[in-house]
Amino acid sequence: MPSGLKRYQQTHQLHFITFTCFHRAPFLQTASARDLCVLTLERVRVWYGFYVVGYVVMPEHVRLLISEPERRRVPQVPRAAFASSPGQKRCSTVTATGL
Repeated sequence: MPSGLKRYQQTHQLHFITFTCFHRAPFLQTASARDLCVLTLERVRVWYGFYVVGYVVMPEHVRLLISEPERRRVPQVPRAAFASSPGQKRCSTVTATGL
């Protein structure tokens, strides 16, 4: 991540998040993988208490526009949703910025 950037948390504003699959591999190219991604996002959305304003799932990355979570801070959302676990592809956070 570039140095000198400021993150603004707990300001009740929307956050734009982009994260990629491990080594930018196209793990999300199939419909079933994309469906699993969306289902996982919904599970995490309910658990952490945030709103999804918009999202795009592409073969090697996901972009989200979300409200601030009630339970955690924004950078923890992608980790909770797509961290490595048995049977899942590993994804890593690239950017989380406030609007």
